[in-house]
Amino acid sequence: MVLGFFRGALGWVRLELSRKPWEQRLISLRKLRCIVGVHILYALELLIISDIINSFLTGLDYEPGENFFTSSVFYGLIQLAMVVAIRTSIDYFLSKELDSIHESGISEKPVESGNW
Repeated sequence: MVLGFFRGALGWVRLELSRKPWEQRLISLRKLRCIVGVHILYALELLIISDIINSFLTGLDYEPGENFFTSSVFYGLIQLAMVVAIRTSIDYFLSKELDSIHESGISEKPVESGNW
């Protein structure tokens, strides 16, 4: 995600310093949004995987004799489910936005400014 941020920031600075017409800047900005969005999607998926692995590693201290629903493992699984649900929904809606940007045609003439 850090790589995507720096890549996007550098691209934005280059875009602002360029002397291109506004329409060409909008096209470049759409491409830049897609690049940064893909980096964010990959980072979210890696964070979900790391949370699942962390949950399994911390859940190894469960003893079969204790009540599962009052154990710290159960609360950890509930917390994991909530975090995964939030990150998955962010991932879903971000990918839909990137698809709509891509379907609108990155190389096509941009829509009126303010409606993108």
